[in-house]
Amino acid sequence: MHRQRFQDGPLGDGYDVVVCQACGAGFADGIPSQERLDRYYAQQSKYTYDHAEGAESPYDIKRFEIIADQVIPFLPSHDARILDIGCATGGLLSVFKQRGFSNVLGIDPSPVCVEAARRLHGVKVRVATLAQLAGWHERFDLVLMVGVLEHLREVQPAVWAVVARLNPGGLFYGAVPDVEGLAACHNAPYQQFSVEHVNFFSGQSLSRLMTVCGLTPRQTWRQMVEWREGITEPVLSAIYSLTPSGEVPSSKFQVPKSLPSFALKSSVFHIESEQMAAPDRTTAPALERYLVLCREQDEKLYAIIERLVRSQEPILVWGGGTLTRRLLATSRLAEANIVGFVDSNPGIQGHRLADREIFSPTQIAGRNEAIMVCSKAFEREIVGMIRDQLHLTNQVILLG
Repeated sequence: MHRQRFQDGPLGDGYDVVVCQACGAGFADGIPSQERLDRYYAQQSKYTYDHAEGAESPYDIKRFEIIADQVIPFLPSHDARILDIGCATGGLLSVFKQRGFSNVLGIDPSPVCVEAARRLHGVKVRVATLAQLAGWHERFDLVLMVGVLEHLREVQPAVWAVVARLNPGGLFYGAVPDVEGLAACHNAPYQQFSVEHVNFFSGQSLSRLMTVCGLTPRQTWRQMVEWREGITEPVLSAIYSLTPSGEVPSSKFQVPKSLPSFALKSSVFHIESEQMAAPDRTTAPALERYLVLCREQDEKLYAIIERLVRSQEPILVWGGGTLTRRLLATSRLAEANIVGFVDSNPGIQGHRLADREIFSPTQIAGRNEAIMVCSKAFEREIVGMIRDQLHLTNQVILLG
């Protein structure tokens, strides 16, 4: 449906956004191995929130409170063992801890995130990947995966690994971007096809995945979440239960003892035809609506970039993520007089992008070039850092 392109992408130069003709699921085709993805999140995670010393924003905390409100009525007691997979700096676990759940644990591939979770919230967090989780023997009453499944190449074995860690009757809570609401969200164009997002879930495709892995839905929620001021994201979340016996309903599907290593030519989101319900008919039209919106939004960005190319005024580009790398690959941005890039993520500082250096925010003190803010989601925070923390008077160019 779409070719997503990136300049100097940390995970390659892009991928194809496709929909499976058999089951209707949407995913990114032509992506790296799960091992490479794991290394990326361990070494270059942007979820360290370094600009705020690891602290989550008020918008993040509000989202965590909503999740706790949804999940807690299903928990049998405050003694429940809770595991948060991909916990970043531990904000969601801290909310459960504040509500009286002391038996909480998180895992994240980033050592920086793990250190911040311990420092900020005093929660137990281990450096681990899903592949390593499959080798554990511990079991839990609730496993959380919030904003994780869309980042994984091998989603089906990942859910199997979760099922293997649940106590009989245990609960699984998952939350992903809702493909059916993408055309109504407010963010930069094509942002849902980020460097990191490689699965695009509808309600039907998410339900099919969970059912195949032996999980029964208890309740589903759809909501438009304010992710940052003026930035919204459609979220599909649901809570599932494992059968009381701890066994998958059909003997055909047995919980594996370890995470299998599948070697498919694309995402293992595919499920064999005899395991599928009716094909997903919602993902393809939802993606097409989103693509139409993105093409319209891009025209406005291209006009701003054209003016910068014609003027050749020297600029610093603040932002080394999805939007910047996509525009470098798909527009004339690389022809502008860019003297360097700026980013708060220490994982990419000192690297080069389009043959220019990526500076830390403190390194641009004393420079007088105009600063183009190339991030829609963090635009207000970046401007605030430029004016209120760094006290810079440079001209700021916004992409609108």
